[in-house]
Amino acid sequence: MLTAELTQIFVAQAAVAQTAAGQTEFSFWDILFHGGIFAKIVMVTVLTLGVFSVYLFFERFFFIKRMTTKTDSNFMNNIEDFIRDGKIEAAADYCKTQNSPESRILEKGISRLGRPVSDIVSAMESQAQIEVANMEKNLNLLSVVPSIAPMLGLLGTVIGMIIAFFDLSHAEGAFSPKTLSEGIYTALGQTAVGLAVAIPANFFYNILLTRIDKFVLRAQNVSGEFLDIINKPL
Repeated sequence: MLTAELTQIFVAQAAVAQTAAGQTEFSFWDILFHGGIFAKIVMVTVLTLGVFSVYLFFERFFFIKRMTTKTDSNFMNNIEDFIRDGKIEAAADYCKTQNSPESRILEKGISRLGRPVSDIVSAMESQAQIEVANMEKNLNLLSVVPSIAPMLGLLGTVIGMIIAFFDLSHAEGAFSPKTLSEGIYTALGQTAVGLAVAIPANFFYNILLTRIDKFVLRAQNVSGEFLDIINKPL
């Protein structure tokens, strides 16, 4: 009889422990959307910025990759052969068939053959700037996310702290740490999400800048090789 009673007590205690564990289980998702309407608006805005930054990164990444992997490996050799043979129009048509940033830059240079070298260089530089501008399209929007997201997160934190202390100041009866701690961890969740969005966005932005810088170096090398070709003695 005593054993049965002890068993029931242990079972009841275990059930209470499981219930308490379930009630105190950490849920970051609940923390994100816990709070007043202003905190929820800030959180939704920050998460929207996160989704927007991911979309911009992949759209620009694949665009840049597609634009910078089209050039034929024998491109410069073929251009040199055309120019050596005096087939200027054939060289320009060949550049058009490649449809790559490097080919468009050289096409501008080929179209200026017979003019001073400064005109040729200026034409290629202008086309290179156009190609870089196309790659950097909407990149400024991505660069804004790492600046705005932490600020919005901080705004949500400040709003949460204000609400927490407001509720505490109007609380009646004995002071409860739960009243203050609940508002604090909710407010800090806003800052955490802001940083969680800003850090990857900054990483994405620098990846894209690195790829564009690599293209700029390639364009400079191609332009230099082209100038060497047209300045070589026949």
